[in-house]
Amino acid sequence: MDILIEGWRKINHSYSLVNQWQINELLSSCNIFFKDIPFLIKDWNIKKNDSGFDDNLKNIINNLKPPGDNQNFDITYRISSPYNFDNDFKSKLLFVFGTCEYKRLNKEVYINGSPEFLKYEENFYIHTPSRWSREGFLKAGFREDQIIVIPHGIETNTFNLISEDEKKITRERYKIKADDFVLTNVGAMTQNKGIECLVAAYGILKKKYKNLKLILKDQSNLYDIEANYIFNKLQESEFNKKYKIIYDEMLKDVIIISRNLTLKELRNIYSITSCYVSPYMAEGFNMTPLEAAGCGTQIAVTKGGSTDDYFDTCMGYQIESDEKIINNDSMLNPKLDSLVEILNRIINKTDESMLVRSKYVHQNFSWNNITKKLKKEFEKKLTK
Repeated sequence: MDILIEGWRKINHSYSLVNQWQINELLSSCNIFFKDIPFLIKDWNIKKNDSGFDDNLKNIINNLKPPGDNQNFDITYRISSPYNFDNDFKSKLLFVFGTCEYKRLNKEVYINGSPEFLKYEENFYIHTPSRWSREGFLKAGFREDQIIVIPHGIETNTFNLISEDEKKITRERYKIKADDFVLTNVGAMTQNKGIECLVAAYGILKKKYKNLKLILKDQSNLYDIEANYIFNKLQESEFNKKYKIIYDEMLKDVIIISRNLTLKELRNIYSITSCYVSPYMAEGFNMTPLEAAGCGTQIAVTKGGSTDDYFDTCMGYQIESDEKIINNDSMLNPKLDSLVEILNRIINKTDESMLVRSKYVHQNFSWNNITKKLKKEFEKKLTK
């Protein structure tokens, strides 16, 4: 199968990472050609936003052949933003990857076409990674059979169990004691990630558990939003004035990482984490909790959203929430008291499911298995 991929590579934006992992798997059975699409923000570059992949994989991705001037393909696969809906393509089928974090396809996120007309296009398909996101494309007007839901995966050779010696070295690097209970989130600091809820829960519980620590990896290199912004915002809130959740003792045990991490460094942080917490409000998929669970780490994620597609009870806990609509955007409201209750419970309970958790994720969500599903959809649509 000849596939032309028009998209992003080389940087650590989620679309670029997903694209590169899929390419790595498709190369064993397909001929891949690549056309670079300009990044959404001009300041994004390899030096500032490096993917974190090892040199071998970087070389494979960087050396993909460009398409010939008059070359035809079986599949054109587009993965960048804004989504390019142009139905002028030199292939039998066109697949466009996209996510609707808020169950709505805003006109600002796509170019060169519209669902109003593309719903009649027989050779046009959407690939989205969750049922939550699928709802947005359906509301926009696409046909049900046009929307392919295939989740993301993890690289099992990277996100796996590590030795106690490796954990000890990583703890020492971040000045974490063996009996510390570590909460972690490495997502962007954008509003939809729910970081304020996590910080609030940490501030409440820190008064009771002195060995509680919080690791935050912001994405200031991508979005110019630093963790201090979240703390300053919470400090000025009425909630903080009433409950005093921001105070010196809790702040001194917050570890903020702003630099780029290699995949190995990211894996090691997941591995020393007692619970990876993602009280998100809106997500197209939410890959980091899945990676953390692949490392054996228990997770706490919002119930009712995109993570429902991959969550299993062996992975940890779901934070109770309700869904609300604001300006036509669907958002979840994770309950702070539910998160506090969950964390209270797991702090006082020994985690004995690391191996089961990691095995479940590896068996069901390896990039190898996930990409086979994507390829199978390509083949099925080609022979339709």
